[in-house]
Amino acid sequence: MESAAAKIVLQGMLDGVFSVFDALLGCTFKTKPEAPEALAEGQIEALLADNPVVLRARIQNGLGAVAFLLPTEGAATFAAAISEGEPAGDGTLSDKEKATLTEVLEPALGGGVTNLMERFGRNVEQLEDSALLPNGRDNAQEVAVYLGFGAVFARFSYDGGEGPSGTGVVLAGQELVDLAPAEEPGGAAEGAALSEAEMGDILGDFGGTPQKGTAPALASSVGIPGNMEMVLDIRLVATARLGRVEMPIGDILSLGPGSIFEIDQLVDEAIELLINGKLVARGDVVVVDEKFGLRITEIVSQRERIESLR
Repeated sequence: MESAAAKIVLQGMLDGVFSVFDALLGCTFKTKPEAPEALAEGQIEALLADNPVVLRARIQNGLGAVAFLLPTEGAATFAAAISEGEPAGDGTLSDKEKATLTEVLEPALGGGVTNLMERFGRNVEQLEDSALLPNGRDNAQEVAVYLGFGAVFARFSYDGGEGPSGTGVVLAGQELVDLAPAEEPGGAAEGAALSEAEMGDILGDFGGTPQKGTAPALASSVGIPGNMEMVLDIRLVATARLGRVEMPIGDILSLGPGSIFEIDQLVDEAIELLINGKLVARGDVVVVDEKFGLRITEIVSQRERIESLR
């Protein structure tokens, strides 16, 4: 194992994952990883004994797999904080907590991978086959095979101040470690502020090119944390939903030109905005240059967004 490369990969994953949690929970997490280790045969069982909740995904184009392991109590605390609720506290994950963790799984791990690709000067890679294993200790062999030979890991602690605090384990496959240089790539120091030009490039679509001296104010006005620029290029599907209705197959087959069916939306109700199928906002229909548009009037709460998954 190349310890320097493993350290870069595992620290980079932690930085990227917790930058997403920073944005979700409105706090600043501090992480402290231990020294990286090679995942020895049979060692995954010991790790899963204390950290049975597994968040894992593969990176496309054969770049290996990544995983986060958390204690059940810690995972439940995270889920409750995101959904603005209270953890069950019975040593298990409720269905709602599982749904919450499943919702944030890909964005969080994707934030870690995106951070690494940025550091390595590579194009951002997408994730696939992401999954939550709430009882990972029962799937130790599967997790070991999933990560592959030569995987590395590091135990870590995290402290969110007024947010969640605890411990966990971050793991990465050998393919990802092989991409890392022997030492941290050059460039801006971690945590350094963006220049006005960089902020202007990032925020240009939010209302034109910022004038000199206005970039920090514009960043504040749109609510973008300084550590979120690494994910701003990820494309998401935005859908405006007028309403919906359930119909028997027979009624659907009878539809034809001129058919009218009633949906569950009143004429004066707001239109829903979904991002990747998740409800995030509501608004009114407007016309912009002879095209329909949506003027946002309400951003839904985190609790309502989680409830929309049911």
